[in-house]
Amino acid sequence: MPYWVVNLIVLWISQFCASVGFSLSMPFAPYYIQDLGVTDADLVKLWTTVITAGAPLSMALVSPVWGMLSDRYGRKPMVLRATLGAGLILSCAAFAPNVYIFAFLRVMQGLFSGVASAVITLVACNTPGHRQGLALGSLGSAQFSGNMTGLFIGGFMADRFGYAKTFLFSGAVLFLAAVLVFFFVREKFTAVQSEKAGKRQSFREKFAALGPGTVLLALVLWMSITRRMDGGLLAIYIQELYGSLDGVAIWSGMINGVGSLGALLAGIGGSLLLDRFHPRRLLYINAVGASASMILIALASSHLMLIPFRFLLMIFLAGFDPILNTWLSKVTPPEKKGAVFGFAQMAKSTGMTLGPCLGGLIAWLLSTRMVFWAAAIMFLILLLVTRQITAKFDRMRNSF
Repeated sequence: MPYWVVNLIVLWISQFCASVGFSLSMPFAPYYIQDLGVTDADLVKLWTTVITAGAPLSMALVSPVWGMLSDRYGRKPMVLRATLGAGLILSCAAFAPNVYIFAFLRVMQGLFSGVASAVITLVACNTPGHRQGLALGSLGSAQFSGNMTGLFIGGFMADRFGYAKTFLFSGAVLFLAAVLVFFFVREKFTAVQSEKAGKRQSFREKFAALGPGTVLLALVLWMSITRRMDGGLLAIYIQELYGSLDGVAIWSGMINGVGSLGALLAGIGGSLLLDRFHPRRLLYINAVGASASMILIALASSHLMLIPFRFLLMIFLAGFDPILNTWLSKVTPPEKKGAVFGFAQMAKSTGMTLGPCLGGLIAWLLSTRMVFWAAAIMFLILLLVTRQITAKFDRMRNSF
């Protein structure tokens, strides 16, 4: 069996475990905030926004650095750094005495985490070009199946043991994921040669040398802003429709878990399509489907209605990352992929910061329901953004 296939299998399991670890606890953060003493509805929304945006904000600042270091020292060390960092900080969150410490830990998580980006870079750099779509698409199925499992289990665990203990379980599962990578993943890595004296390039020249894929980073940013507008507010929306905090964690886990099931099915199907169809066409389909699904969620009158609507939404949302990652990987030189995916993670993390902030502002000024209407409009605008950016990409690629 080729080594890249063995790596893909091990990293699939590792990504599954990491996703289980994150989804055991983080989707229930708005309820944990209330456990930490924040009970005013507006303050809960505010702190939910801060905590949801805190990790992506700090991650956006350091992701290019981690990406460049991966080109110099290897991608496997970056996977271990991200997984162990996330596991340690989530474990510490179980002992947060107040919401301020919890928010601080979320910021620290962004500085040292970034598991998915590190795994994607490792797979992209060690998989044959004609198998990139299959490999990166299958990682999406690992992520979302892990989310589904973690959300189902996490909802019951939070209801049975309390929200704090779910963070300890999260840390333990992430440590297990790191062990798998350490012992079973092999990397064929050749370090990027250092620049010779007198031939140093400016940042603009280095960025341009990464290839035409850099223009696609704008798509990553817009997509990330739009798909993360609901952020932690979905949990609050579920609580509003449910009508109580008692027992809502089970329903929240179920709704998110069913959504992850839709994402898993989309990941399995999408991995077979990524190498056959132009990414632009797939982005159009996903944007229209996501917009329609957001409208259905905005029209929901019961938390039970969110079960099929979330399932439908995640079928389309799950496709964005594999489409853009595969596209970036295929147009980027192997020795530059660490840097490019580092900048892609920066763009994604920036969107994951701005999206929840925008959604939180809309929820604070208007209502939680209006966040989903706004997201539906943003997905339709994504169609125009995709057309403009991909046209520019085609021009750049022809001249590169």
